[in-house]
Amino acid sequence: MIKAIPRVFCNVSSSEKYEAIDEVIAKCTIFSELPDKERFIRAVHRRERQQSTGIGHGVAIAHGKLPDIQKPVIALGFSEEGIIFDDRYPDPVKLIFVIASSLHRDSDYLKAVASILTWVHDPDFRHILVDKKWEDERARMFFSMLESQDFRSQY
Repeated sequence: MIKAIPRVFCNVSSSEKYEAIDEVIAKCTIFSELPDKERFIRAVHRRERQQSTGIGHGVAIAHGKLPDIQKPVIALGFSEEGIIFDDRYPDPVKLIFVIASSLHRDSDYLKAVASILTWVHDPDFRHILVDKKWEDERARMFFSMLESQDFRSQY
């Protein structure tokens, strides 16, 4: 079992998507470094109301933008039971990524999201995370990338 990384990873017990997002933000201490955490929470909720951030296959990438941060800040929440984010994707979301990014640096945000997507679009890797096989070498690489906030493709 991988040791807990409270800075960027947490287990989520909430069964409603907004509460689950808030739980990730509250439990993952990396978000305490944000200049205005309450403003970030409002931005994420506003974005989620515009369009669900569930992307299918049990994954959601919730995000919000702030003017005063230099690079994306990302954490991952894991829901054992899964949460329905959107009627379009009937599979419950178990992997909830939450991203804070700059209003002025879209390229950094896009690079981080592209990196996460290359990992979670691989069904074998996604199953490693969902099945909590966190001692797998790819999972260790992924969690190391998440902890360092240095986002790169798995390939």
